[in-house]
Amino acid sequence: MTTERILLVDDEPAFQRLCGNWLASLGYDVKVAASSEQVLALCAEHTFDLVLLDLALPPSFRPDEGLALLPGLASAPVVVMTGHADRELALRAMAAGAWDFLPKPLDPDLLRVVVERALTKRRLERELAEWRARAAPSDATMGLIGISNDLRDLRALIRRIGPTEVPVMITGPSGTGKELVARALHANGKRSAKPFVAVHCGAIPAELFESELFGHCKGSFTGADRDRIGLIAAANGGTLFLDEIGDMPLPMQVKLLRFLQAGSFFAVGARSETLVDVRVVAATNRDLAAMVEEKSFRDDLFYRLKGIQVRTTALAERAEDVALIVQAVAARLVPPKRLAPAALEWVVSRGWPGNVRELQHSVSTAAALAGSADVITVDDLALACGETGVQMAVEGDGLLDAQVAALEKRLIVAALDETAHNHTHAARQLGISRVGLLNKMKRYGLR
Repeated sequence: MTTERILLVDDEPAFQRLCGNWLASLGYDVKVAASSEQVLALCAEHTFDLVLLDLALPPSFRPDEGLALLPGLASAPVVVMTGHADRELALRAMAAGAWDFLPKPLDPDLLRVVVERALTKRRLERELAEWRARAAPSDATMGLIGISNDLRDLRALIRRIGPTEVPVMITGPSGTGKELVARALHANGKRSAKPFVAVHCGAIPAELFESELFGHCKGSFTGADRDRIGLIAAANGGTLFLDEIGDMPLPMQVKLLRFLQAGSFFAVGARSETLVDVRVVAATNRDLAAMVEEKSFRDDLFYRLKGIQVRTTALAERAEDVALIVQAVAARLVPPKRLAPAALEWVVSRGWPGNVRELQHSVSTAAALAGSADVITVDDLALACGETGVQMAVEGDGLLDAQVAALEKRLIVAALDETAHNHTHAARQLGISRVGLLNKMKRYGLR
């Protein structure tokens, strides 16, 4: 196991020796710096898992010397140490990026706990980053599968606004992937290594909303037997996704607006404010402008949230995406399945008022009905959708085969165009193997 490395920043030689040797006895690799210049030099040479930073550094020996270093140390948790133990200085340090604040003289037992917690946080962040890297799609679809112009424009817009800090309002019908868009904005932004926290406003009872959003302190109400962090604080440094924001009760709209304006909030029962830095992305399938007119949604909150508006479109407006979505859903099942040509034709020709959510659910249900077979049939899909007596085309007359072949060829051409003729990415987008794609290209005379 790699030894975790700690940077100890303090200008007092006696403290450097005492604290440095104590940390080394716990098994940590300790580097020592006495000035801002030494900190910068060591950070250029090494990667640190934790920084213990005294704010009073030369030449001024004022807290501003240490505070100025904090933004550049953001890659590791920073625990500030100072003899100037006042609340205002602690808030300034936290706002500048410090993870914790310890007054001098240090209590060894408290220091040990803080160091262990900070390093645990660092390990978890690394593991999370590794899992996200493994789970990240290797193509450019962002999880938004399709070849329609609407979807291409949406992906281009996400790439453009993802790296910004502006708030985003996602609108569109239910089931069209608004949370997928929010996650794509997060993944393509500067906060991608930090948490993405989704708050489903329509699923939280009104009486629990404040506690869920802001957290609460032990004893603040009946049943509050311990401190609890809220969803906003859990998203610190990352993205807060407010889904179905139109369902938020009016009293909570006031409190949310105050947080958005101040960047801080009071947990239920708390007497001190909590500072949080998040990017806010909201979504709704309702007409918020009309709700503002009806006085059921606050106009000041609406204008604060709307920022850049992004709209998802119904499947009826991008029917050319249906076949690709279906094949991708079937390929991701455990075990993977595929649709019979007639089943694919049936899916493409049918309307999906519930959009992608209805389509995914229907394919998953049909796959369960197919049992151990690796092919989903029209009968499976019809039963999953609550339909019976589906008129089956006679495959022997060649009409269905020709239609399916024409559809398949069109989808392959579109996927190749979308991926700049990268066969691996096109095959993944179509939900087939690369060899399978090459065989189909040969069959249809495609290059």
